[in-house]
Amino acid sequence: MNQNKTVSQWLRTGKEMLEAAGRENPWMDAELLLEKVTGMNKIQRMTEGQTILDEKAAEEYAAFLDERAKGRPLQYILGEWEFMGLPFSVGEGVLIPRADTEILVETILETGEKESLRRGLDIGTGTGCIPICLEKLGHMDMTAVDISPKALAFARENNEKNQTHVDFVESDLFTALPDSLFPLDFIVSNPPYIPAADCEELMTEVRDFEPRNALDGGKDGLDFYRKIVAEVPARLRDGGWLFFEIGYDQREALFALMEEAGFVSVACRQDLAGLDRVVFGQKKEEPHA
Repeated sequence: MNQNKTVSQWLRTGKEMLEAAGRENPWMDAELLLEKVTGMNKIQRMTEGQTILDEKAAEEYAAFLDERAKGRPLQYILGEWEFMGLPFSVGEGVLIPRADTEILVETILETGEKESLRRGLDIGTGTGCIPICLEKLGHMDMTAVDISPKALAFARENNEKNQTHVDFVESDLFTALPDSLFPLDFIVSNPPYIPAADCEELMTEVRDFEPRNALDGGKDGLDFYRKIVAEVPARLRDGGWLFFEIGYDQREALFALMEEAGFVSVACRQDLAGLDRVVFGQKKEEPHA
């Protein structure tokens, strides 16, 4: 590539390169990568667009464009992504926070106000975006678990970045958690829910870069839901709540699993695209003698 280009010329080059590679949002990606390299916001790029990009910055930008053209997720290249208005460090080994999951957090916050939900557990926390947002925005006392040390390293970094105090624990579901933690007001999980066979059909960015163990939910995508639902009732107080993010076609299966386990008031909330995205329900309150 010709290094002696202005900021505007490099931006146009980036957009064309990513468009040719079939990336979904070439203009946005090109802009964000250039902002990472130069520190220039959109207004600065417009007013200083005829400035020649220095050689070091040009080389770095060209390298980022090459990575993105080959399918490496934009978020991994940037090293940070926003979720619920808060910054989260991301990279290889951890699932990228997505807007769909904001619906899950919003559902818990809204339910929490009505039901006085204060103490909760997030299962399969990844970047820690769910419990960190619940603590930061809802003033909830959160514990979170993940089986991946790499994911927990990101979660703890994000805990510090957002000045929160979530207790992150390396655990396979509930195995490493003390009995004294329970019963809780609520438990939440955005578990792996993609059927194993469908994982091969995912976009390159997801299939080849994001951790498979955070995506693959077994033959029908429901393996982790079954495990969690089987163990949750004993760990919730009477009237406590269970919240799940789900795949677009898993509503009926989750309703059946939760109702069979004794949950009542089971409901579903849709995402901005109108697809089923969150299923939640309440542990039945047992009459006291």
